[in-house]
Amino acid sequence: MLLALFVVWVAVAWKPLEGQFTALESWRQRLEQRNMEERRALLDTAYIVARPVLAATPPNACILFLAYTGPEHVNYYKTRLDYYLYPRRVVVQANSGATAENCPYVAVFRDSPANLRDEPFRGVWDEQQLRARLAGMQQVPSSPDVAVYRTKP
Repeated sequence: MLLALFVVWVAVAWKPLEGQFTALESWRQRLEQRNMEERRALLDTAYIVARPVLAATPPNACILFLAYTGPEHVNYYKTRLDYYLYPRRVVVQANSGATAENCPYVAVFRDSPANLRDEPFRGVWDEQQLRARLAGMQQVPSSPDVAVYRTKP
């Protein structure tokens, strides 16, 4: 009886387990020749977004991160940017008019059209207001993924 039950279990579980092992082998091959930074960039989009902000801001900075992305992605960036940009203080908002007290840096991120199709933006975003606000700031070296600005001294 137990042998029959085991054979049925193996027959039922074979296809899903085969798919899992195939996916595992595929990821192992994709990652095995890469260093940790390349692995992070491949597996975590927040790392790609955090790198230019990390390079453009000092460790004690406060950064207002304006995110034109869907609500779940905003929550994702809130947690991941806190991790990647520590000890900096990061305030993530989906509102182009948002402010944060004593934050001299503003980072502006616009998600990809593919992500926005899957999860539309639901915040408040006014490009004209944002351009006027950023005109009074100095852009610091950043990337195509995220633009970083600093209040002029």
